[in-house]
Amino acid sequence: MADERGALAHRSSFFEHASRLHERAPDLPLPDGGRPYPDQAGHLRCPADSPPLSVCKDALAGALAAFLSGRRSLPELHDDLRDSRVPHWISFAASLRKVPGLTPDRAREIGVWLVRNSTDRTPVAAGLALLARTGRPEDFPLLRTIGLLRLFGPAAVKALKPIPGSATTLVWLAERSTGHERMTAVAALCRLGDPATLPWLLRRALDGRAVEGGLARQVAETVSLAEALEGERVGDEVLVQAGRLLRALCQPCDDSGALSGYADACRAITAFARHAGLAAPTLDLVASVVTLAEAVRTGDAFFLPWAEGERRAVLDRLGRALASPHWTEVVDQARRSPDPRTRWRACWAARAIADTGSPAAAPASYDAVAGPHDAGAGPYNEVAVHVAVPDPLNFSQVQTRLLVDGRPVATEAFRKGPMFDPEHLLATGMLRATATPREVRLAEAHCTEGCCGALYVTIARDGGTVVWDRWRDSGGTVRMEAFRFEARRYADTIARAERDHRWEWPARSVARKLSEHLRADPGVLSRWRCELQTVYAQVDEQDRIRMMFWHPRRPSGGEPDDPWLQFEWIIPLDPGDAADLGEPCDPADAGHPTDATDAGEPAEPGDAPVPGDPDPADRAASLIERLRRTDPRTFSRVVGGSPWHAERLGYPWPSSCTG
Repeated sequence: MADERGALAHRSSFFEHASRLHERAPDLPLPDGGRPYPDQAGHLRCPADSPPLSVCKDALAGALAAFLSGRRSLPELHDDLRDSRVPHWISFAASLRKVPGLTPDRAREIGVWLVRNSTDRTPVAAGLALLARTGRPEDFPLLRTIGLLRLFGPAAVKALKPIPGSATTLVWLAERSTGHERMTAVAALCRLGDPATLPWLLRRALDGRAVEGGLARQVAETVSLAEALEGERVGDEVLVQAGRLLRALCQPCDDSGALSGYADACRAITAFARHAGLAAPTLDLVASVVTLAEAVRTGDAFFLPWAEGERRAVLDRLGRALASPHWTEVVDQARRSPDPRTRWRACWAARAIADTGSPAAAPASYDAVAGPHDAGAGPYNEVAVHVAVPDPLNFSQVQTRLLVDGRPVATEAFRKGPMFDPEHLLATGMLRATATPREVRLAEAHCTEGCCGALYVTIARDGGTVVWDRWRDSGGTVRMEAFRFEARRYADTIARAERDHRWEWPARSVARKLSEHLRADPGVLSRWRCELQTVYAQVDEQDRIRMMFWHPRRPSGGEPDDPWLQFEWIIPLDPGDAADLGEPCDPADAGHPTDATDAGEPAEPGDAPVPGDPDPADRAASLIERLRRTDPRTFSRVVGGSPWHAERLGYPWPSSCTG
């Protein structure tokens, strides 16, 4: 087989590419996951005319059968697989197992050759599929090297896992991987449960990036996290890792039931809180404590089966840690970091702590909130509104959490998705009570309402009383009692919550002000035959805001004679990051119409950071002035619609929307 490699020697194989990059930094992940790949030019996107997967899989099996019959050489098999247009990400295994005459030894022989020599991703993927059940310990160097490439990390892990003695190789690969690829290796290590790898899992499994709660639970159970934390001495490395695991379990964006399904959750959180204040503080540990305190106060962790007084004791310990001068000094130093994400995270932690003095205190309500066991003093309940902002590294969303007598009732009623953000519930006045009963949607499932439902409550004012009742979701599973509030006190609480924007970061404030301007004066955009969709700032990109709008108007339901396009304007706010924000990735992505009469004024140079006073109102006003002077389509990009609509409206269809 080695003699047949010459036909492919004109281009580096994926294995050679990974080996070369690995040699430059042997202990680190490959830069950008190994991109650009050797076949990058031919795989910029999935071809729009790809045949059905069943046809692709038949072609794959046919190519392998032709080789086994002796009609094709290995290089020809490589080319047949490349030309089959089978997406590299589909499951090859079932199709390959059906090929007559494919013995395990033959499958391994072919798989090793394809993984080592292929210059196209599809033959590599086929080779890994052949090795998934046939690999041997001598294949470890080959599999771990190809697994360094982000494109093949999970497939390499799948091939490694069944091989006896693979645990240490999986640790090696996990240490040099990030994101999903690292987590795939960690999950495999948990399933193997090799005692030799438990110390590594306890100290190094998570690298600080957001992970799914289900995986965090798997790691916590594998390493017996609660037991490890209940010892008299817990090293800082273990405590940092425990914080990452626990905050992943408590993250509001997780719908796997990871926290409620973790039997040792109370034990682990209690033990973590006991040790946290004794550890050397880092920003990552601060983030874990802030996230846990929020979850125990107003999130899913509120409803864990705490022993009497245990929840309050946990909050007190976490609060004391955050109030320590050593910890506040870490946050202050991080706010001056040259790294923008470090600054965002530090400012988030500082805002969360300052919200009420410490995250362990009562939530940011605008009236006194009774404790969960003090409700019923008088005929009325007490309502509080708390805005929960997630860690900027968590890729979650801001939530409006509603507490009644100190109890997060909406979270209790609906665990399938997060509560809506303040722009949806507060800025729109949806929580105000009127004499006419109004059904308000408070939350939606992570998938969609049509799939797993949404949470609704009916709010009405009856004389001097506001009533929340008729709680429901789409499946009829919600069971929540009615609540009664004193009307004047309720109105004051909601009004103050609507006015309070202390939770915002600067980009979110600019987005709110810009949205308010455009909704109050739709003529700013309508003069350019445009209509606003939304303005927003994501928690994980605090150096920019995004404005989405329609041209010539909002879609009306797919009428063939009513073409429309969706545009996005990305507005950088941080001068340090301006260079890569103002221009689309592909010149064809720009929103310049081909009809010059529709272009408006010439675009201003680039999308430079918003200049002038950093005050959000002033920044928003400068953006409004630009929109008054210049058609926003000239400095925005098309991100939605269809090629047919683009042609009808005189725009090129962007390459980024293809496939």
